[in-house]
Amino acid sequence: MSEILALDPARTDNAKLMLDCDRLGYLNGLVVDVTYNAGRFWRDVLPWGMMRFDIDPQWDAQVADFRDLPLVAGSVDTVVFDPPYKLNGTSTGAGPSALDDGYGVGGGYQSVAEIHTLIFEGIDEAWRVLRVGGLLLLKCQAQQNAGRMNDQPGMFAGRAVASRAWADVDRLHVLTKPRKQPRKQRTARSNISTLVVLRKRGGGR
Repeated sequence: MSEILALDPARTDNAKLMLDCDRLGYLNGLVVDVTYNAGRFWRDVLPWGMMRFDIDPQWDAQVADFRDLPLVAGSVDTVVFDPPYKLNGTSTGAGPSALDDGYGVGGGYQSVAEIHTLIFEGIDEAWRVLRVGGLLLLKCQAQQNAGRMNDQPGMFAGRAVASRAWADVDRLHVLTKPRKQPRKQRTARSNISTLVVLRKRGGGR
């Protein structure tokens, strides 16, 4: 097997990301995808017995909100979580673009705080359903919004570790094609997204 790199030029989509996670042993046991959508993560590898959930009934998954899963506490080995992490609009309340539906943030403006609260609630629910030692694979991205850098991978991992509920395990990056902005470019456009790998620690929250 070739060496698995944190940032691999050949890793250009989420399916290749999951294939590398499988090679690293992150998809052992009962795997639950809590934001399944169209299943694009699983084109190259499909864990045996994987459970899939999505809030949208149009997808081939059980309907459930990732903040309230119909699962017994401590029953899961790995949670795959691709939340709506795209930061849209500006701090003045500009609305989302036509592309936002695909990121789960269409249908109205959501502030950075609202999006982050939603994701933190999903992380808490993942902690509940995971066994001690189980893994959370959290997809997110560092993004500029209203002239400010939001280091979402660092923020989510930092808060998780500070809570003493999680251990920070790994980062894998996916090369993406950045969307052109209509206004003058003032900062570098991010062309990577990040998978944060966290391990559930023992003890209470």
